Amino acid sequence: MTLKCIIVDDEEMAIKVIESHLQNLKNFEIVGTYLNAIEAFSALQMQDVDVMFLDIQMPQMTGIGLLKSLPKVPHVIFTTAHREFALEGYELNVIDYLLKPIAFERFMKAIGKVLQTTRTTEQSIETNFPPNEMLSDAPFIYIKSDRQFVKILLDDIDFIESMKNHLKIVTAKNIFTTMMTISKIEEKLPAQRFLRIHRSFIVSVAKIEQFNHSSLTIGKHFLPIGNFYKTEVIKRLGI
Repeated sequence: MTLKCIIVDDEEMAIKVIESHLQNLKNFEIVGTYLNAIEAFSALQMQDVDVMFLDIQMPQMTGIGLLKSLPKVPHVIFTTAHREFALEGYELNVIDYLLKPIAFERFMKAIGKVLQTTRTTEQSIETNFPPNEMLSDAPFIYIKSDRQFVKILLDDIDFIESMKNHLKIVTAKNIFTTMMTISKIEEKLPAQRFLRIHRSFIVSVAKIEQFNHSSLTIGKHFLPIGNFYKTEVIKRLGI
């Protein structure tokens, strides 16, 4: 397995350091380097990336701003000279937070976290559904939760929330947690019944009670509508 990487930093020397570290690793391929977040944003719309090494303090758009603008976020390792953004970084579910200058030993610890997370995600995708039980026209899904497969009726699902590599599936009576990415479950759900409204949320169209251009309501839950998804949401809801 080869992981595709990009490096985003406004200092060319910082990019060269990470390039040098990655040259020691056979299963990491650098597919792009960018001197600002706007260039990286455009590149991420054109290709799938597994890992992004991302500086925080950059002109025009910060690394944190870039993350918040992306509909699909790769594994992220912050590479920065500033300690004060560590808490906000971890709230964005980044893999690691490396302070410059980056020693090779500390860099390898971050790489180990990426590999562990990637293996866990792949195992989850392979085992979360029993064979032939997850059909797009079926009235139910099976998810793996608490070491057993649980059957959930599609009619019961209010919304699904992504928490990095875990999902929270919310119904009127229960909340189920399973290890899977939101993109993977989106592929399995019938598109006519479910709608992606944010990089972290999929909702049941039938359960939407109120909405405006920035949020919607399902029961007691107020869910955000991401800018990237806004046009499709408004189109699907008939406005």
